[in-house]
Amino acid sequence: MIVVTILSQFILYVSLSVLMGSFIMRLIPTSLKPDISLSTKWIYASLWSIPIVTFAPILQLLAILTKQFGLFPSLLKIVTNYQVGHSWLATVVLTLILAALVKVSENRTSHMFTVIYLFILTAIIAAIAFASHAHAMGSSAGFFIDFIHLFAFSIWVGILLQVSFFTTSYANWEAFLKWFSPTAIVALTAVALSGIFLTETIVPDYITGWSSPYGHWLFIKHVLLMPLIFIIFANGVLIKLQLAKPNFNPTIWTKLEAVLLLLILLVTAIFSEHQPPMPFVQTDNVSLLIQWMLSMPLEDGMTGHFQMNGIGVIFFILTAVFIGLFIVSFIKRAPLIIPILLCLAMTICFYMGIMSITVFNFIGYCIPQHVH
Repeated sequence: MIVVTILSQFILYVSLSVLMGSFIMRLIPTSLKPDISLSTKWIYASLWSIPIVTFAPILQLLAILTKQFGLFPSLLKIVTNYQVGHSWLATVVLTLILAALVKVSENRTSHMFTVIYLFILTAIIAAIAFASHAHAMGSSAGFFIDFIHLFAFSIWVGILLQVSFFTTSYANWEAFLKWFSPTAIVALTAVALSGIFLTETIVPDYITGWSSPYGHWLFIKHVLLMPLIFIIFANGVLIKLQLAKPNFNPTIWTKLEAVLLLLILLVTAIFSEHQPPMPFVQTDNVSLLIQWMLSMPLEDGMTGHFQMNGIGVIFFILTAVFIGLFIVSFIKRAPLIIPILLCLAMTICFYMGIMSITVFNFIGYCIPQHVH
């Protein structure tokens, strides 16, 4: 069941991004974007997938409640009494309205309709954020932060998907970068800041949280942001040195950024389906990855800390070396496989460096209590 919910979350993120990117690019003047051809089939597929995949959490609850109340009484109970039910009901209604508007205005080019699309899509994102962990644990502030996180990510990924996989020519690429590069920076900043607040809301002790599946996958997401930052730098700054050169295909690099963002969305889908951690180690909620990485057994009540050592320093030096080689590989127009491997190497080295200096002990010992 957890595989189904993870895939559902991932499809949801991609669908929102496809819709957001498509609607935004319709508002951009032709002179400020490359030629893009996106079939309406992608729009409708994304639209109809939203109410289906957002039903997955309800399916989980139904599996529990049906045994006691029966199928239809349980479904009615969820829709009327649970946040996840309210969220799904609002999402379905808004998606139906958006789908009807898209169909009615299919052959019209008015920007007014596109603005309405974006308004309704924003409301759908708000409805989804209403059922988030952050809203449940942090009330209104948690809801707002999760909304900003998902909204900024869908704008960033959505535009990238458009120009990376649906572009028919590279015309106006420099004009496109002039507005997209600052947009990506703003989106990255919004994602990073909201991510920090979400972490503070959901994870009471960040390092200790790495012992749990939720916390460790969250940490992996943050590690993946490091190569992403350098790819953004390459696509926004270094790429201007290459655009004048013949036979240069800029979409290769935007595809690399888009694929990495999709990987981050997949990781987000994975950890969002796990239980948020407590401020101390719980042996019944320990990540298999952390168990494999650590040479010591974890015990209830332990907390995580940093302790610098030689192995960690070596991995951080290797990370810096691979970052430098990545920049050089872009400037020298090395085959794409080279920067991909260098991104992989810098990510693994940084992850191994952090893991090498992470220790768990009873400093700041917490007495585990049964949580109802």
